Amino acid sequence: MTAEASERRIRQSSNKMGLLALLMIVAVVLAGLTFAMFRLFEWQKPTIALEKEVTVLGRKSTITVSVSDQQSGLRELLALVRQGQKEMVVLDRQLGRANFWSKGVPSLRETIEVDTVALGVHDGPAEFVISVRDLSFWQWSRGNLTEIVCPVTVDSKPPLLRMIDSPAAGFKPGGSGIIVYGANKEILQHGVTIDGIFHPGFPIPTRKDGAYGAMVGIPYDTEAIKEAVITGIDRAGNQARLPITLKFRPVKKKIDSIKLSDSFLNSKIPEFAQYYPEMSKKGGLIEQFLYVNNDVRKENANRIKEICSHTDAERYWQGRFIRMDRSSPMAGFAQYRTYFYQDKEVDNQVHLGVDLASLQRAEVGAANNGKVVFADYMGIYGNMVIIDHGQGVFSLYSHLSEIRVQSGAMVKTGDVIGLTGTTGMAGGDHLHFSMLINGVFVTPVEWWDEHWIQDNVLLFLQDAKAN
Repeated sequence: MTAEASERRIRQSSNKMGLLALLMIVAVVLAGLTFAMFRLFEWQKPTIALEKEVTVLGRKSTITVSVSDQQSGLRELLALVRQGQKEMVVLDRQLGRANFWSKGVPSLRETIEVDTVALGVHDGPAEFVISVRDLSFWQWSRGNLTEIVCPVTVDSKPPLLRMIDSPAAGFKPGGSGIIVYGANKEILQHGVTIDGIFHPGFPIPTRKDGAYGAMVGIPYDTEAIKEAVITGIDRAGNQARLPITLKFRPVKKKIDSIKLSDSFLNSKIPEFAQYYPEMSKKGGLIEQFLYVNNDVRKENANRIKEICSHTDAERYWQGRFIRMDRSSPMAGFAQYRTYFYQDKEVDNQVHLGVDLASLQRAEVGAANNGKVVFADYMGIYGNMVIIDHGQGVFSLYSHLSEIRVQSGAMVKTGDVIGLTGTTGMAGGDHLHFSMLINGVFVTPVEWWDEHWIQDNVLLFLQDAKAN
């Protein structure tokens, strides 16, 4: 082969390689353009998801919506209220992309505040409209549109609340009872707040007047009821409050003293140390006792309050609550205790239950029908069971030597839930029994009394004249 032929062959090969490279570049560019055009001109519509169905708008309503477009991204989110020929824009959120080739925002969650009065919307039928448009060049660059139209009823008027009845004898520190109230329309969230403590209300199906009732408890240390208010929220979210006056009867404090012995401390501290190993750093026996009687006690109180802040809407209990069989009272409710050690005052606490003594390891029955919501060890209470009797009423059983039920179990009046014992801050075998209303400790004595229950609760669950 001549040099000239060889050179010609090399040039031909080089030209082929250059052409192939050029074709590959063109193919990549075309693929890129095709992909870009496909994305820019995609025709998939964005999605809209409402957190909850919208059927009514109140004076002020909050609506949460999630929108998404995973192709070209979001361009615009629009929300408006349409009534007749009028359209009142609530939200106009304009979005975009960083540059021509990039995608826009793929998803968005927005909370929309609707003030119908400020918008000039009248009560009655209307439409709540949400639309979202993407960044596609489809539809002559207008993009793909998704729209949801929700037929709604506009109701800007708050419910009118009325007080119907409450116990004639009034309330005392550590007392309880029911407050009955009504409204001119259905209310979904409601109850009675007394000095900052909220007691949720429930419908009373046994009454024909559509009344609601809230079981309330007055803290043991209340000196006067400063504020009592019925609150209600209707289906449209409109809120109303009605201040009420409740009769209050102060009571005389009950005082007791307890002498702490070394033998008692030596028997109790090792038990608590199993559950609270940090107490060993507090010092000697009396310092460790004070840690349990104060810090652990507060921790226990907060935990019990949290447990009793969740109650079933159904009333399980029937009639009076039973007291432990063949038992004698050892200590009463709301007893102000002063603790002495080696003849020196070392602590002050309040006893929030009634101590009942019987035989050692005596059977403890459920005071009434209900659901077990706690069955475990808890600090100063030792082995403890809490039963939710529905609508805010709870009973508590502590210092048990043995627990015979599990959390979640349904029990009937008298069912054995455990045996008496000395666990927790107990010096001898007994049952510490407490009653609570929405986490507020109240005297059990009232709930053991059939006449008290009839006069302060059951009477108001029947039809009665409205005030």
